[in-house]
Amino acid sequence: MMRTERSMKITSIDVFSCEGGWRTLNFVKVGTDEGITGYAECNCVRSEAILRAAITYLGSLVMGRNPFQTEKIQFDLYRATQRQLGGAAHQAISAIDAALLDIKGKALGVPVYELFGGAFQTRIRTYYTHCGRAEPQNPEVPPVKSPADIPACAAYVKSLGFRDVKVNYPLTPEDRGDITPGTLGKIVEWIGAWQEVLGPECSIALDVAFAFKMAGISKLAKALEPFNMLWLEAETLDPQALKSVRESTSTPICIGESLYRTQGFKPYLEEHALDIIMPDTVWNGITMGKKVADYANTYDILFAPHNSHGVLGGLQAAHLCATCENFKILEYEHDDVPWRNDIVTDPIAIEDGCIELSDRPGFGCDIVEERIAEHPPKTGTSTLARAMGQTR
Repeated sequence: MMRTERSMKITSIDVFSCEGGWRTLNFVKVGTDEGITGYAECNCVRSEAILRAAITYLGSLVMGRNPFQTEKIQFDLYRATQRQLGGAAHQAISAIDAALLDIKGKALGVPVYELFGGAFQTRIRTYYTHCGRAEPQNPEVPPVKSPADIPACAAYVKSLGFRDVKVNYPLTPEDRGDITPGTLGKIVEWIGAWQEVLGPECSIALDVAFAFKMAGISKLAKALEPFNMLWLEAETLDPQALKSVRESTSTPICIGESLYRTQGFKPYLEEHALDIIMPDTVWNGITMGKKVADYANTYDILFAPHNSHGVLGGLQAAHLCATCENFKILEYEHDDVPWRNDIVTDPIAIEDGCIELSDRPGFGCDIVEERIAEHPPKTGTSTLARAMGQTR
């Protein structure tokens, strides 16, 4: 007997937003004619209004569609935005994709990771990101304005159960292009101070984003070799330039939060220009993120997704990580607005540096719409000004 396809239909798509510190937290809610609701988090910095408009428009294109057809819907939305590759259009597609997966998991009574062949691991290793901010978002986090402040912050991070961290050195507008001897020395001193107080059992990653050209990155990578870094995160749009750095150092090289889809990562993988791949799963989506991770695995490249999002965004990334054989570690944003746990039904608990995924259907976590309404996003230049003052 031929099996008939489930005929559920998408009936509504709504966007909710709340204040999120250095960015606005956005959430997508997808309703169906069977009363099953899917939620997903979708954030971007400095262009939140564009993202919300993109979700509203693209959502209108999938109204009445079957939410089980996640691959076909994603393909159709890519075609509808083929002249706007990446950016808000792609992030909107990723949000819709994640919400549909949440619906599918709830309808079938399984967690999202089961929709991709099951889990290699449900205990997801994490690291504390943005460690050592001068002006933390969370008032409980000790600020770090000089090396003398590092011990208090390190003790706080370890008390939460984290074993690994990613730090951002407080660069100035002059720290661009090549790296000066003075800046190089200060960064080495900064990493050394963190390693001394965290201890040898803790791994440290350093993120300098697009701050330096590859000549400067090469010097920095060599200088960091004695610290046995988790990785050096340095962005460039030239995979061959990055390859020259990787071949000149033993410091692992990580890149990827600014890249989209398998096509964006293809030249970096083919050039073997990196050791660790870091796509953002909220921006690339789970369906595409799984393809990127598996593609990287064919080149023996480790997968450590970017995740500077809230609780639901972190769970979206964790469910993807569970399905990946080449998974290394997941970024986790703790220094966030104090209400980050209040706006979801099931906050994440970090134990011994890990997230233990449940077997609850979907992502196992919904948003609490009434609590989101209590923290409306700020408008005007305040959010932008705060965002520009932070290094991510």
